[in-house]
Amino acid sequence: MIYNIFAALAHCGYERQIIMHRKIFTILFAFSAAAAFAAPAHCGWERLRSSDAPLAVVYASTGAYEVAYTVGENCASPYELTQAGNRVWSGYLSMVPSSLVNQGFYGFDSTAGVTMDGALWGAPPGLAELKLLFSTDISTSLSSPGISVTQVLTSTGAEVNANWPVSMTYSGQRLVIVPGASWPKGSVFSVYYSSSIVDINGLPVSGATTVYFSVVMDHQAENTAAALTDRRVRVLIPANAYDEDFFLTLSTDAGRQEIVAANTKLAALPGSPEFLNLVNVRPYDASGNPAQPNSACVVTLPYPDATGDGIVDDTTGRLKASNLAVWLLDEERQLWVKQTGAALDASARSVSLPVSHFSSYGLLALPDTDVDSSYAFPVPFRPNAGNPARYGTWAGGITFTSLPAYGRVRIYSISGALVRDFGIAAPTLKWDLKNADGQLVASGVYLWEITAGKNRKTGKLVVIK
Repeated sequence: MIYNIFAALAHCGYERQIIMHRKIFTILFAFSAAAAFAAPAHCGWERLRSSDAPLAVVYASTGAYEVAYTVGENCASPYELTQAGNRVWSGYLSMVPSSLVNQGFYGFDSTAGVTMDGALWGAPPGLAELKLLFSTDISTSLSSPGISVTQVLTSTGAEVNANWPVSMTYSGQRLVIVPGASWPKGSVFSVYYSSSIVDINGLPVSGATTVYFSVVMDHQAENTAAALTDRRVRVLIPANAYDEDFFLTLSTDAGRQEIVAANTKLAALPGSPEFLNLVNVRPYDASGNPAQPNSACVVTLPYPDATGDGIVDDTTGRLKASNLAVWLLDEERQLWVKQTGAALDASARSVSLPVSHFSSYGLLALPDTDVDSSYAFPVPFRPNAGNPARYGTWAGGITFTSLPAYGRVRIYSISGALVRDFGIAAPTLKWDLKNADGQLVASGVYLWEITAGKNRKTGKLVVIK
């Protein structure tokens, strides 16, 4: 006897469809009181392929796991069977791990290139079929997806966003895209598909999504590779840096364990550089084998400075763009190592570094320790002089401004006794004319000292009450 195993995709949010063997259909639905059965603590059903044996190992359509069953053994509780949705199909019900339910788009089905972060890197220019793999078979009769393939970047990194002619077909769990012309070397393409890709039950296989792939680069031409997450993150590869065609993968993910560990060490040390961003570059030849360049390439990392004032935006310390540098990650020791030779482009808001070896490079900034422009006002401080704009007020106190990113401000009496000691946490700091005990100081001359790292500056204050 042939036992047909049919689809039953059921996860939270979709209509549940319960499958059972024909022979137990009448018996199971003879139950009239569903409340007599306890509800299970799980949900999620997966389509299984047909089996023509009474005892079989059935492979799920994803190929990610297998389910063994014996005919006659209930894989579902009576409660689930009696509380099924409005459609009951012939077949036999089997549970699958909830982690595998509704996986949707799995990735590119390709033996060429490298898949990473949902993208395919290094597709051959002559690739005749681009295959997108999904978690379940696609219905050829019910699906009518909107497919759009766009050339996003050229081999020089220029943005073009031009539609690319393609045709499309289905093959089981695969959406197959056939280009109308060869993929240009060094280009980056996006593939958009709509949510109207459905399974045999008319349920969406995946939500509308855009995925990306790159094409191998021509080693005889200059190429520029860009990160998909931030296209300002770039790597320039000169012509003939490789002896054969090649490709790169670029990732800006700072969540890798060694990155987190290195950044944690930075945060524990006052005055340490502050991490902004990074690029992890992995190079391959056209066959997918690791391959480093023969000559220097240039890694470029951007930084935020919306106002163009030379101060890096959205940082915890006062960071000057002039203090930015590119650092190499020592993965073994999980430390950042500063590299020399980086060039700042203030107009492009970026820093570039020639490199001869691809790895993880981060953009970090040393906190500003410049004290040359720091000063205090008003001097003299005469709150009762009747001219608050010139001599200040008790409410305003004495202000120290243009302070470095970290350090200390100390105030001494003329005899050298410490009156007040402040840690620097902002570009400005106000002294309320009180000593460490909270008492107002007497009239007289005071000395101030600002220190940051190895830098130091001093000055005088005059208090006339």
